[in-house]
Amino acid sequence: MNLEKQKAFLIRFTYIIVILGIIFISIKYFLPTLMPFVIGLFIAALLKPVIDFISKHLHINRAVVSILLLLIFYSILGLLTAFLGVKLVYFIRDLVFQLTDVYQSLIQPTLEDLARDLPLMYPDLEVYLEESISSISNSIISFISKASTVAVSTATGFAGQIPNFLIRFIFTIVSSFFFTIDFHKITGFILRQYPTEKREMIITIKDNVIGTIGKFLRAYATLISITFIELSIGFSILHISNPFLLGAVVAIVDVLPILGTGAVLLPWAVIAFVFGMNELGIGLLILYIVITVVRQTLEPRVVGQQIGLHPVVTLICIFVGAQLLGVVGLFMLPVTATILKKMNDEGTIHLFK
Repeated sequence: MNLEKQKAFLIRFTYIIVILGIIFISIKYFLPTLMPFVIGLFIAALLKPVIDFISKHLHINRAVVSILLLLIFYSILGLLTAFLGVKLVYFIRDLVFQLTDVYQSLIQPTLEDLARDLPLMYPDLEVYLEESISSISNSIISFISKASTVAVSTATGFAGQIPNFLIRFIFTIVSSFFFTIDFHKITGFILRQYPTEKREMIITIKDNVIGTIGKFLRAYATLISITFIELSIGFSILHISNPFLLGAVVAIVDVLPILGTGAVLLPWAVIAFVFGMNELGIGLLILYIVITVVRQTLEPRVVGQQIGLHPVVTLICIFVGAQLLGVVGLFMLPVTATILKKMNDEGTIHLFK
């Protein structure tokens, strides 16, 4: 009897491992290829309730409502993207120019004073001091030159990706129109491929997926908003130009695994100390510590409360997902765990008691 139970356990365990492996491979390799269609389907599902409501109550053809809403949606998206893109380009340009101005107005005069005064104070070390100061000056000039080159190469690389991005964007737009107009036909066709007893399970899974993703997005929107407010206040106190735009950019970076606010604030603080702007450097370090503490404290709780997982389970899913699949895993694994928990609670599946 025990042997039969062990065999059943091994078969079930192997089955679960195979399914998880298929899911992992699909997300890792196939999902990026099909991303325009996935985004198109997501947009269609997002607009479906609004389209159904307008079409039902105003008695307007669903296809007409779908086209109008999609045109409005993409118009707003295009305007926001253009506005933020222009602001970001001007910000990077001003930052590169400011580096040059800081060198000419602050660093170069300081190095010239050192080059003049130190040999008088230490005449025996005059040759070494001149070489050291010259080396420091050349290193700073090289850094500024490299920063400008990186900015230009990044812009050039982005420009080189525009054709590929446009192709994907066009497919996303076209697929979203087809998915939105024929949403009920497409979903009906998919459901008809399954036996009647399994359709209810598929509908339940769909509702759980959409509901969980919505809650997950609300949770991270809350975290981004909190980080944005902290950064904007901090940058304003430190008298940094464009505090709200810069706060928005860094807040978005903070969502990404590995990077976070430290990828921006820590190098910035180091540069500030090197250039003698100690108050700015200390302020950036304090701002980074405050944001990190608040983020690490709130993230498991906010995300866990929204999606119904314990904070420890949420933290494990976030970490493991980020390690396995990067940004996709950061969101995908907690969502998957939430869906499995809800289905287990509802009795649709039986994974744990």
